[in-house]
Order: sequence, then structure tokens, then C-alpha cells
Amino acid sequence: MDQKKIGRFLKELRKEKELTQEQLAEQFHVSDRTVSRWETGSNMPDLSVLVELAEFYQVDMKEIIDGERKSEKMNEEVKEVATKMADYAKEQKSMLLVGIRLISLVGTIFMAIILGLQSIDYEPGIPSLIAYVLSIAVFTVMVILTLYINGMLERIAKHKKFVNGCKILIIVVALWVFYFVIRYLIVLIPVFILESAPFESQSGIENYDKTAIVEEYCGDFGSGLFIFPDDTANMIEPIFVSNLKTGFFDTDGYIILQGKYGEEDYKAEVERLASIECTVADITVDIQYDEDTYAWPAYVATDGADYQYEYALVDEENYQITYILLSYPEYVDLTGYEEYLKLDTSEYKLEDSWEQFSIYVRYFEDGVYIEYTDEQ
Repeated sequence: MDQKKIGRFLKELRKEKELTQEQLAEQFHVSDRTVSRWETGSNMPDLSVLVELAEFYQVDMKEIIDGERKSEKMNEEVKEVATKMADYAKEQKSMLLVGIRLISLVGTIFMAIILGLQSIDYEPGIPSLIAYVLSIAVFTVMVILTLYINGMLERIAKHKKFVNGCKILIIVVALWVFYFVIRYLIVLIPVFILESAPFESQSGIENYDKTAIVEEYCGDFGSGLFIFPDDTANMIEPIFVSNLKTGFFDTDGYIILQGKYGEEDYKAEVERLASIECTVADITVDIQYDEDTYAWPAYVATDGADYQYEYALVDEENYQITYILLSYPEYVDLTGYEEYLKLDTSEYKLEDSWEQFSIYVRYFEDGVYIEYTDEQ
């Protein structure tokens, strides 16, 4: 079968009818591009369409297939068989399309629901962004597939103004997505650099300087480090270690100061811890005394608020006090310091850190947020 010869013959028949490709396309409910493909021989009409073309041009099917006119007409019986075959093929195709149309429609609806849920509960982050972009891509493919299967895509393609409008809309959306991605990367790259930076470790009592710690980290920790002593002059064999990393939003790590006291100095330091309080907006909050959570009794200034833990463990038997500040302990290696942690470490996994105790940070009923600063 010579498709190019058939295409030339179809073009000749159309011109005899004095029709344009657009007019013929409207007659058979197809696009003008489809007609063009018939006439160039790059694509052939379905069998059912060939029967309709033969009737429309008043020629025999054999003449179309041969790509030239014949002196003899096709036998009516042969024509009837061809028509029935075309009807059968059309019916089989229709039954298959029913299932495909249903699947594509259900898939499109599901993707629309998924996109809606992702938009409502969207949490910024690389995995969330990738999942959201992929969902948009899949949804777009499902919409196009549904329109194509239901024959609506060719009808839409005939409205050139609408198609041009869609192209402009796609370009605008693509530019907006590009702008969004660039902005996201501008923020993400510094965050990645800071978060991938190593922890800065210090050890030795000579490195303990409360004033310097408060100045550098107080804003991130959200505290004034009230429980930590101003100096270690009264301590016996003091130990100091810290392991901190300042990220884009917060500082992760820990500060641990431990020392023994003489009996009188120990009592004085415990009295100081017991009297610690913080006054914010005329509201005074006292430090908490806890005998159950840790291996030793503890004076707790912050317990999980903004994922910070600040407390002092008092060992009366040895006149020893351990001062501890933890920031995001789930992400920090605390190997070797397990005895200073909560007996039940599952308590470190919090759902809402703002509801946890702190003498520094509070929420009030009118929605006003109050936080401790050095000026208060």
C-alpha cells in the first residue's frame, strides 16, 4: 500500500469538492492537522473514516486504497462487509476507551485532591518541594490525557485564541516557578552551608566565660543562663565542656559545667539556684524544683521550650553541682553524658515545644508573645 499515493488521491478528491483542509476537518470532526497528515501520507484514516470518505467523495473504497480511480465500481457486497468491519472495529475501540476514560478521570480527580491537601499542609523543605512539583507535573499530564481520550483536545486545538492564551499562561506559570525556585535556592544555599558546618568543641575550665557565652548565644538559646554561675572561683576541680554549632535559625549543641564545693559554698549556691526567678511584663516565674525526672534533684529553668533544656543537677552527698544547657538534644551526640540526661529520654521528643515550661518565654491569653532579653 502506497500511503503517499493515497494521500495525493485524497488531496485531489478534496480539491474537486473545492474544500479547504479546515472545511474538511470540520465535516469529519477532526483537526486540520489530521487532514494534512492524511494528504501527505504520514498517517492514514481509520477504517470507519475511510468508509465515510468514500461515501463523501462518492468513490469506491478500492479506489481510495489504490490511490487512483477505477473504471469498475466496488461490488455492493464487498462494500457492505467493509462497512460492518468498520462498525465492529469502532465498537471495540469504544468499549476499550470507556475503561480508559474512567481511569483517567478518576486519576485526575485523585491528583487534584492530593494537590489540594499538599497545598493546605505544605511544610517548606527540599523533599516537600520535589513532591509538590512532581504532583503538579503528574496532574498536568493526567488532565491532558483525559482531554485527549475524550476527544476534547482536538476541539480545543481548533480555537487558536484559546490555545495562544494557554501558551501565554504556561509561560507565565513557568516564569513564576523559575522565580520561586531561584528565591528558594538563595535562601537554601546559605542554610545548607551553615547546617553542614562542623560543631565547635571546647573543654577546660579556662574556656568558661559566661559573659561571652551569653553575648554570642543568648539570642539563639532564648535565655539569660541564670542557673550558670558568673565565675568558678568557689569551685573545687571544675570541669567545663561545650559543643556548639550555630545554624541559620538556631544553635545546636550543649554546655556542661561541673564543680564541687565546700559545704558552706555548696549551701549558698543551692540557695541561689532555689531563688532564681524571671520577671517579664510584670509577671514573675520561679525556677522549678524536680526530684523525679533526673538521677539527681534538679533546678529547671527551661524544659523543652523552643527545644531548649537548662537545668542544674545537685548532688548533696558529694557537694557537687552540674549545670547543663541542651539545644535540640535529638540532633546532638551526647555519648558519655547519659547520666546527666532525663531518665526517660523519650520525653525529649516533643510535638509542640512552645507549650513546654520556661522561665524566659511565655504566651498570654491576648496572643501577645513575651520573651526574656538582657534589658528586662
